[in-house]
Amino acid sequence: MNQFTAGEWLRLQPLQQGLKQLRNDALLARYLGVRPPALDAFLAAHQSLAGRPVALVIAFEQTWTLDWLLAAAARQLPGVTVLVADNSRQQPTRDEVAAVCARHGAPYFGLPPYRTRHANRSHGMAMSWVFHHLVRALRPGLFAFLDHDLIPVAPVDFAERLGAQPVFGLPNEGRFGCWSLWAGYCMYRLEAVSGRPLNFLYDFSRGLDTGGRNWNPLYSTLDRGALRFASRDLVELQPSAAEPPRPVELIDGRWIHVGGVSYNDNTRVKAGFFNAVRAALDAGTPFEALRHTGLQAASPSAQSRLSGR
Repeated sequence: MNQFTAGEWLRLQPLQQGLKQLRNDALLARYLGVRPPALDAFLAAHQSLAGRPVALVIAFEQTWTLDWLLAAAARQLPGVTVLVADNSRQQPTRDEVAAVCARHGAPYFGLPPYRTRHANRSHGMAMSWVFHHLVRALRPGLFAFLDHDLIPVAPVDFAERLGAQPVFGLPNEGRFGCWSLWAGYCMYRLEAVSGRPLNFLYDFSRGLDTGGRNWNPLYSTLDRGALRFASRDLVELQPSAAEPPRPVELIDGRWIHVGGVSYNDNTRVKAGFFNAVRAALDAGTPFEALRHTGLQAASPSAQSRLSGR
């Protein structure tokens, strides 16, 4: 608490943040107590995932990016099961997400509804529920959370990316020397985290987005200097002569991030461009051939603008 500035104390910000965290903890505890009737049958049907690598995708409203992710994962994520946990608000959308998963043979589970317009809280609640009810029960050897608009464009070996580390992913920088892994690309070795009270809510008091509450139970216990992390860069892609080149976020040199896929249907302006990118890749065009010119690694401000759901 002594890390807050005098001005922040005068504005009572530490107390406000503390009260909000208490509220969020109460909301999370209540949400984690919800056990849908379909859960037991789902767990029984997927016991074969024990010890294997599993990618967990929190689906939310948009099906076109999920369809692209699952199609690309079939080519680029050998040996990895992509499990989709649906956090969409309306049943018709959930039906569409379930149909996409069925088409690609991906396990689908509809999460308990949680009504909020707070995108970060909704995402963190969903990730926490998945960890406590699906991951701990199914016991994959390693698991990763992927944003539903994170598309693999090159082969990815999860075990190789994780290596001997307990965690791997894209770091988020917070205040007071705190850090976490970006919720859209984070991997964990189950044996390193299964006994920890993980909480994927945000911690704005430390300047950390979704997953930031894991600073205390997990990240603060790790030697950051001994860890490898994923990279984030901007590259210009030009899928066809009809499309002008556009900067696109490239994660870990293997994934492109559409970005901005959240409550608002603000991807319509992007859909034409990214559909052209998908068409080119599906036709066999190498990803490197789509790169117009390389850009420098993304600045913190650019990272903030591009990493929104």
